[in-house]
Formats: sequence, C-alpha cells, structure tokens
Amino acid sequence: MERIICIHKIKFKLILFLVFANGLSVPGQNFPSPSPQSSLTFHQREILDNTTGLSLEWNLSLESKTILFTIETLRSSAEGDYVALGLTKKGRVEQGADVILTGIGSNGRPFVNDMVALNGRIVVQDRNQNWILMDSQKLVSGGSRITIQRRFDACDEQDMPFNSDLIHLVWGYGNSTPNSVQEEISWQNGSRPIYFLDPIVVPPPPQNGEKLDTFRISRRMVIPARHTSYWCSMHKLNRTLNSKHHIVGFAAYFSTELGRKHIHHQVIYRCIAPPGSDPEQLFGRFLNQPGEECYINNNTQLPRPYCAERLHEYAVGGKDVPFPDNVGITLGGESSPVEYFLYETHYDNPEVRDDLDVETGVDFVYSSRLKENEGGILLVGRGIFGQWVMPPMTTEFDIDGHCNPTCTQTMFPPEGVDVLSVRLHGHLNSRRVRVKHFRDGKELPWIQNDDNYDFNFQQWRWLYKPVKLLPGDQITVQCGYDNTWRNDSSATVSGFSTRDEMCVSWMLISKRLSHAVCMSEYPSEKILARFGIQNMTWDVDLHDRVIHSATNPQNVGLSFNRLVTNVLGNYTLEQRRALEDEHLYGVHDQSCPNFISGGRIQYYLSLIQQELPEGIELPLPAMFEDIRVSDKTIKMPAISSVSRYPREAPEYQPETSCPAPRSGVTGEGVGGNGTTQPSLASFAAPGGEVQSPVSNFGGRFSRPTKSFGRKSSGWGEPAREGRPTF
Repeated sequence: MERIICIHKIKFKLILFLVFANGLSVPGQNFPSPSPQSSLTFHQREILDNTTGLSLEWNLSLESKTILFTIETLRSSAEGDYVALGLTKKGRVEQGADVILTGIGSNGRPFVNDMVALNGRIVVQDRNQNWILMDSQKLVSGGSRITIQRRFDACDEQDMPFNSDLIHLVWGYGNSTPNSVQEEISWQNGSRPIYFLDPIVVPPPPQNGEKLDTFRISRRMVIPARHTSYWCSMHKLNRTLNSKHHIVGFAAYFSTELGRKHIHHQVIYRCIAPPGSDPEQLFGRFLNQPGEECYINNNTQLPRPYCAERLHEYAVGGKDVPFPDNVGITLGGESSPVEYFLYETHYDNPEVRDDLDVETGVDFVYSSRLKENEGGILLVGRGIFGQWVMPPMTTEFDIDGHCNPTCTQTMFPPEGVDVLSVRLHGHLNSRRVRVKHFRDGKELPWIQNDDNYDFNFQQWRWLYKPVKLLPGDQITVQCGYDNTWRNDSSATVSGFSTRDEMCVSWMLISKRLSHAVCMSEYPSEKILARFGIQNMTWDVDLHDRVIHSATNPQNVGLSFNRLVTNVLGNYTLEQRRALEDEHLYGVHDQSCPNFISGGRIQYYLSLIQQELPEGIELPLPAMFEDIRVSDKTIKMPAISSVSRYPREAPEYQPETSCPAPRSGVTGEGVGGNGTTQPSLASFAAPGGEVQSPVSNFGGRFSRPTKSFGRKSSGWGEPAREGRPTF
C-alpha cells in the first residue's frame, strides 16, 4: 500500500479547465458573452458526435423564459439527411419521448419538426409545433448550422419542460427529408445528461500579478475485499504558505478508469489543531501510515474530531469544479502556514474483489489573489447513523432531514450566509431530491431540486442568484425513492453502502463555518421498538447492523436489512403510508453539535495548555468521546434538540405560465401557450432578479397518487440500464 501526495506546478489540464472551460464560442453565431461583472453564464456547448461533428449550443433568456438551440453538424452528406435530438428522462427513447428533427431539405430549405416517439425508433409529428426556426446556414463541409427556440415550458404534455430537472439528451440521424407525419430514426449509442437551466462558471484569466498553482492529495491502495469501505488517511500540504491564498477550483483525480469505477464519493477535510497544540505532534505522526476504516472502527487512531471542516466533496459522475470569481476557500496564512488534511474515500466493491489496486485523489487550484467571499461547505439532511426503513417493492416513498431554526440561529452570523452552489446526494433508489427553505412560518422557493435525480450524475450546481439563509431559518432536504427495480424484493434501509440509502445535500456557502454539519433523524429507539430489536451492532464487512438481542429469539443473528424485509414485506398499503408519514412528519432528533462542542473544545484546550508541561500530549476531552463511532453506534452523536417538518407552513408552489389544464396552440412565431416568441436579438446576457429555475410539477410530493407495490411508468428502475458505473 502506497500513499502519494503530489505538490506540483500548474498542470495544463487544470489551466484549461479553469480559464477556458465552457467559454467556447462558435464563429458566425451571435451569442452573448458573459458580463464582465459575472463569471456565471448560460451559454454552453456540447459536442455530441465526433464522427459527424454534431454539436449542440444553447442559451437562455430568463426574462422571456425561452431557450435557444443551435444544432451544428460538419458531416458531408447527401441532401435530405437530418439530425434528431431526443429529450428523455432515462437516456433512451421510449414511447412518449420528446423528439426534435432539424436539417436542410433537398429543396435547400431548412426545417424543424416537433415530434413524439411511438417506440424506440418510430416518431410522429407532435400535435403542436412549439419549436420555432430562427436561423440556418449551409456549411461548406456539407453540414449545417440551425438555430431554433422554444419556451421553457411549452404547456404541451408531449413536450419535455426545461426546468431544474435532469434531462438525458440522445441523438440520431435520418436519411430523408422529414415531410411526413411519421419517421424512423437511427439513434446513436449513448446519452448526455444535462441541466439545461443551470448556469456554469467561466473564470476570468489570471489578473496582473496573480499566481495560480495546484496541489494534489491522493492515495494508492488495494481496495479491501468487501462491498463497502470508508477509508481515511492523513495528508499534508508540503509547502509553507505564510500568506493566505484561496482555493478557486478542484477536480477529482483518477490514475485509471478502474479507480473512477469503484469510487462512490471522496471528501477532503481540513485538520485544525487546538490553540497551543503542535500540529506536527497531533497530525504529523500519521502521515506515513496507510490509514484506517473511517467510521465503524473500535480501534481508530486518527484524530478525526479535529478534522471536521469540509473543503471538497466529489461523488459519482462529478465534473471539474471551477469557482466563480467572487468566492474562494482559504488556504494557508499566518495562523496555519502548513496545512493538514484528512482524505475520506468511499470505495464501492460490489464484486468483493481483492485485486483492485487503484490511485485516486483530488487536484486543487489555488490563487494568490483573495476573493470577495471566503466560502465553506455546509452539509444538511438526514443523519447517516440513524435508522430509517422503506418497504420492498414500493414505487414512491418520501423521507426528510432538517436543520432547524435553533441550529441555524447558532450556526449563522447575524447577516446570514449565501448559498452559491448545491450538490444533491442519494443512492440507487433515489428519484427526486428537494432542498426546502422555511422562514417565519412560510415556505420560500426551493434552494435546489431535481425530480429526475440520477445517481450516476452528481454535480455541483451553481445558483444564478444566491439564496440567503438567515439565523432562525429551517432547511429541509426531502427525498423520494423507488425500489421496485431491485430483483431481490428487499427492503431499503439507511446506511453507508451504495445499496442502502442517504438523503443529504452539500452546499457551498459564502462564509467559512468550521464543522458545518446540521442533520436530523427519526429516533432510533422508536424504529428498533417497531421491529422488536433490543440490541444490535455494526458489522464492518457487511456494512449492516446485526441483531444480538430481540423480543423474538428467532430474529437474533439476522441483519437489520433482512429483518425489516421480512416484516415490511407483509405491510398493507395503509401501513406503508403510515410508516412514510412517521418518517416524514414525525419529531426528529436534531444534531448540530460540532459548532457548540468545537467552540468549547478550543476554549478548553487553550486553558489547559497553559498548565501542561512542554511536550505533554493533549488528551481528548470527554465531551468528544461520544463523537467517535464504534460498532455500537446506531444514532447521531451529540443530539442537540428536536425538529420536524413544518406542516402548518403554506406550501411553496413553483411559478408557471401554463393554464390549467396544460394545452398548446400552433402558430408561426407564437409559443405553445399563445404568447409571442422573442426574436433572436432578444437573447442578451442573463441578468435581473431571478430565482434559480425550478420544476413545474407542483410543490408537494403528490401523496394522493402514491402507488405502493406496483411498477410506476416513470420510476420503475434506475435512471440508466444495468449496474451503475461507480
């Protein structure tokens, strides 16, 4: 086992990613440039097919709620060939999928046809033609460049709305001028997941005198031969930074695709020695050690309680993350010229192989130029140590986790904090995640949401307008699940494994708040009592809880998952809904202990340090003992208060421009809801007071339409076929 830490000069790849990422423009197109005052833009481009040169550019007008597509192909082909784009939920064309056909016909005239799929190959004309042809150009290479537009929501059931939900774009070709009501499409392999309404970051070039540099934290090891491992090791920035710098971007590092495939997530924590203590003595002695299991570990040696500030978090499918120009994360400075880090990796090894030798890590880019805001990462949601359960073969099941007003009153400064970016996190059963925001008895617009969540595409998603969180606010993360796709008819339980579930959200905020964790859970003792469990402990190899004592002796020795599967499989529809309501609306145990205990620990150590002889190792105070996690941990450490979902608050309803029931009309230059479409010239740089776009499908997880025990047409399986790529 070998640990690698690499401190090196700026790499070509990261310079490109920071300075030029997504800042591409195409000659001949009249697209706006990002405002010099902003590093966020909606102007994006994706190359879909290298063989034909097929690419898609898009831009948004937030004022008119309209999206502009430019479809370009460089392929030299016979007259009459056309391009097909499919807007899908799962990455494949199925009955009812929204399809667009564009091209230049044999008569030399451009066209755009709004279509709907009958099956995986045949498409027919949509009853409403909501895409409007704006511009076209025949290229010398034989291809074409065609610009079309449509409203975000065409108010047509046959058209996919553009909102905050993930869309899987697929593409294909046809070889005739599509002037009939039916066409056959040759779809290409693959799909491209896209959040069309999310802004992206385009960092400016380095300013005069600004110095950019990089460092890498990485580890090479043989993954343990068990399906789930959370591995932690200590690392050091082998460079002294006497002046403060700001981290301005990061990217996951994988030496091979084998490592990328077997990483579920990785987190970098900053380690901070208490005042008066020696960081080298506290952290340095662990640098040459291979590391240890992070959580369920009775013999932990790493000083994890002092490594609680999150600097970076990556999960499956995550892209490189440059920061906007107004925020950075502190690095170095007089108070901590030498930095220590804890590197946590969730290895996923479902085949329990013993030959997976991988090197993984994180590349950081940091700048000598300090940014306006000194940011930090806040984790909110459902506690990962507690218990919650979902019956087998259930199409919809909702849970939540809170950060209550008491916690935010303690955590946030009087002026509050701004949420700049959000990453939603669930596992294979997750289908939707919403980060809700409550203040003074009202529900405000959702901070972020995705009602088509895909485990394989977990991105940091920037908000065009930051969301202000104030002391006394409540943040609730609400998640919806479907486990009918599983072929073993097992229940779903909370846990660390990919096959178990989580419901959390990571948020990049505009303030540095050390130990920023705020989570809740339904009381574990009530869950245990429901199943007659008197005692159980964690098994590291199983990454499940094993029952040692129960009111029914026949249940002793069973795993928690097996017992709840046996019991919940016999639940009636009414019992399942009651269990869901219990999880969703019951009183939770609330935890935001790290702020309080973290402050006390530093104060305590600063006092006793004055009395300790030089060279004496500092003891771990008793108040931190319960934060260590052992095989007996079945609830969050250091519960601080209680919380619940504020059902009395009026529910937030996303704005919609569609009449009810939704319908469309056809007309040249007119949108599907009868409004005049803006001209191409109206697509200016986005601005104005706007919220992050949200879904149009209602403010509540539709409880009257729940369908336990039968397959949902929309949710019956994971977002992509086969086992997810980890």
